[in-house]
Amino acid sequence: MTIHFPYEKSFIAHLTTAGKHPQTIAQYQMTLTDFFNYQQHFNDTFAASGLLADLTENDIKVYLTMLKTNRGYQQSTLNKSLSNLNGYFNYLFEHRVITTLPTFAVKGKPLVNNHQIDTWPEQLPTLLTNDDIHVYTRAFLLFTSKAYPVSELLAPNFYQQVKKITFSPVEHMFLSKLYAFITPLQTQFQTQDLFLKTRQRGTDPHLTLAALHKYLTGDSQRLGLPLKPTTLYQSYILWYLRQHRATEPTAIMQTLRLDLTSLGYYQNLLRQQDLREIRQQQEN
Repeated sequence: MTIHFPYEKSFIAHLTTAGKHPQTIAQYQMTLTDFFNYQQHFNDTFAASGLLADLTENDIKVYLTMLKTNRGYQQSTLNKSLSNLNGYFNYLFEHRVITTLPTFAVKGKPLVNNHQIDTWPEQLPTLLTNDDIHVYTRAFLLFTSKAYPVSELLAPNFYQQVKKITFSPVEHMFLSKLYAFITPLQTQFQTQDLFLKTRQRGTDPHLTLAALHKYLTGDSQRLGLPLKPTTLYQSYILWYLRQHRATEPTAIMQTLRLDLTSLGYYQNLLRQQDLREIRQQQEN
């Protein structure tokens, strides 16, 4: 096997264990092979030493600038390239191969506007079929679209709630992928819960909010969509209220699992949003 970049074999094994789709793994390989080939030809310091410690934040920026100016890459592709580099260097950092992160301060540029964030539930069928996105990210989006805040979907025994949910055919197709990924972990940890650590650390097998954020952050860069649990939950509630303005409050409260006080809070937010849109239209 030809080695195209440092620690390739162990990193690919890590991606495979984490449940990354083969196409996604291939994208990682292409990005990293190209990155290190570029460093060998245009980074004199790294070419001379071959040391990962000699790669800096500036080297990452120079490479991304080259992709944009010389190859004409669009921002979405640049975000994916940065996400791949970030995943690789995070892996090396976590395994103490390197002591600094050259990608730490390099951020991808968002591609979406507020309207796209506000209407993300309409993109859900496409997102669920995108195997470039980790299954935990897609599961988070699916259950958020069922009006479950992140604190509930990460809680023990959430799988009992899932049994009560009605899913569409596209959602059922994704769930089959989720269960294929999670079943070996459920067997290992002797639990039916759906968000579990991929590597056993400590006595609690459940995925933490901080660990979920790592999956969301990586996929956020790929999608150009801010995947912040609180923001997406709120935008889902407001999106639903916009679609059901004539629905009886009691029915909305049951569907969204809200009490009267919470419903009033979100209805007030929706009124404020409506007023901002009216003002913008008047100004234009």
